[in-house]
Amino acid sequence: MIWNGEEILKINVLDFEKSFSLAKYVSQQHLINEEVANKIIIKVLDIWENVDPTTKDIWMDLIESAGFYPYLLRIVESSTQLDITSEIRTSYHSSNNLGNITFHKEQKKLAGLIADEQNLIVSAPTSFGKSLLIQEIIALDRYDNILIIQPTLALINETRISLKRFSDKYNIIVNTSQILGEKNIFILTAERVLEFEGLPRINYCILDEFYKLSSLRDDERSDVLNITMRKVLKFNPVFYFIGPNIDQIPEGFQEKYNAQFYKTNYSLVNTEVIQVNLEYQTTGVRKRAKEKEKKLFELLNNNRDEQSIVYVSSPQRAYTLANKYYAYLLEEGFLKETQYLPVCEWIEENLSEEWGFNELIKNHIGVHSGIIPKHLVHSMIEYFNEGKLEVLFCTSTIIEGVNTSAKNVFIFDNKKGPSNLDFFDFSNIKGRAGRMLKHYTGRVFIFDSIPEREDFVLDIPFHDQKIINDEILINLDREEVHAQHIDKYYELNDYDEDLLKVIKRNAVSVEGQKEIVRKLIIQLNTNPELVIWDNFPNVKQLQFLIQLAWEHLLKPTETTRPMTKNKLPVTIWKHSTKEIHTLIREEKNYLEGRHFNWDEQRILDTAIENVFRENRHWISYKVPKWLNVVDSLQKIVCQKEGLDITGDYSFFASYLENEGVDERLSLLIDMGVPSSVIRKISYIIPRDLMNQELIQFVKSIRKDNVSSLLEYEVNKLKQL
Repeated sequence: MIWNGEEILKINVLDFEKSFSLAKYVSQQHLINEEVANKIIIKVLDIWENVDPTTKDIWMDLIESAGFYPYLLRIVESSTQLDITSEIRTSYHSSNNLGNITFHKEQKKLAGLIADEQNLIVSAPTSFGKSLLIQEIIALDRYDNILIIQPTLALINETRISLKRFSDKYNIIVNTSQILGEKNIFILTAERVLEFEGLPRINYCILDEFYKLSSLRDDERSDVLNITMRKVLKFNPVFYFIGPNIDQIPEGFQEKYNAQFYKTNYSLVNTEVIQVNLEYQTTGVRKRAKEKEKKLFELLNNNRDEQSIVYVSSPQRAYTLANKYYAYLLEEGFLKETQYLPVCEWIEENLSEEWGFNELIKNHIGVHSGIIPKHLVHSMIEYFNEGKLEVLFCTSTIIEGVNTSAKNVFIFDNKKGPSNLDFFDFSNIKGRAGRMLKHYTGRVFIFDSIPEREDFVLDIPFHDQKIINDEILINLDREEVHAQHIDKYYELNDYDEDLLKVIKRNAVSVEGQKEIVRKLIIQLNTNPELVIWDNFPNVKQLQFLIQLAWEHLLKPTETTRPMTKNKLPVTIWKHSTKEIHTLIREEKNYLEGRHFNWDEQRILDTAIENVFRENRHWISYKVPKWLNVVDSLQKIVCQKEGLDITGDYSFFASYLENEGVDERLSLLIDMGVPSSVIRKISYIIPRDLMNQELIQFVKSIRKDNVSSLLEYEVNKLKQL
């Protein structure tokens, strides 16, 4: 028989003749195009029950030759069904350090390089199993201090939970206030690495989503990540950088750091790309948008026995579309029996019984975005992975290291925020379809054209310096600076030495910080009370500080809407003095006075969304960062101006960042415990407990100890 790709994709049954013929074809392809051969093997695994039994031994040999050992072990009832050489090879691919884990061929190669302490930069598909090798590194038990850098705080807790098995040997640190043990695993963002006073010598560094080093991805955190990595690499650690879809790394990086760039497309999951046929029956943007939505809803409903992820461009789009899907199921009579998960009770007690988000969860629909609280984000992934949610409506936050995937991915929008989705992000979203040992084939439904393919050549500004911002440049040593940047380097460093140390450490706008220093000096000579304060600021002090930060620390590319410079101090004041119930009620009243044509549900949902957005982006992230920057500068300026006292903004910064929770308990926030829980249990926590003792005490708290605890809150404590 003569085979082609389309025929193979359509196969559902392999009789003896077809099976033997296809196996022969695959054997030939292995010599010509291994990737094509592997895809066919995965297709055969997908229909394994319909493969002629007398040919299965041939296919098992091909599965082994492809290195698909996890699948090979799955389809044999016991190792005695393997011949002795296959048994030896399968045993060889078992992890030497992790019990009951068998690697595929490419993982085993990397595990060998890891054991040899080779520095690795690995670009591999999402379904490759790169994160499993993090556990292999730790299980080697060779390194006293292992640093894992994650792009966001939301991912820190997910990583911590996956590594709890090592807590008997390692002290797991997610917060800069924790006390070091003899052996430590640090799971931190780049910002927290720079903030960590007394960070010990790092023996092994793992950088997740290493493409975020690039200055070309328009990520406001790339400068901080570059400064952090440059600092960490000074320790000369062994390192493992991981991410997807990188085609090249900068010239000279491998040689300088004795690293190997390991790029592979090897995957144990096939991806079937389906272009959704939208034959519009109407004209006009709104009518066609409704047609597009209906097509999505029909596809989702037709595939409800398989979990799905729907990608859209923004948090508001994700929530709105999820609600429209629920309305479609309701109208068509397709709703299933509702469920009442523990999180539903928490939402009713802490937010509102009427919030539409809760109704979605009860009907097996989830929303994942960067504006909802971190513990809710984690719960959405947890429930999805447990099969309690059929569909997850997501934004680009699903790309970044989140440990989930689905049988089906629907790329509904071709935007990421206001920008067009490029090929790199498209590939990352597509990679969420299918998961090793769960789905042999993942399906990707595309509603717009696929972005034009372009190679992603990674730039690393602190190394190649092709595009380098002042904040990175000023943190380099003179001998590291390339010739074309020397004049700028000297210009940046022509400044007071004590202030320069602080400016470098802050890792934000150099010129902006210098301008803040100038304005602080003026105020200290005219209105010193605007600068010198501690605990909580008054209205004028807060307005002055926010004006300084807004005008001099925002990047030109940062999006601030709908926040404004004048609105932000008022917003901070509200969030720092009022309960979330009150904030939601006030925002609801405000919206009712502006949008007379909105119904009650839309007003409430928008009010909660607005309060969440303010809190996640401004109150718990951006503003505390600004407070710490200005605080560090005013302390030095006050000293240099000969003043006996300085301000101290650290309490207020911590208060905002940790939702009003006592700083000694802020560790629990980073570990995924909602602030509502901490407020309920804080009175029974002995004040002298710190670090591991604190965690163990809190972990043991049950409903019998605090009757007001909800099941959801008890579960969060158990996850510590």
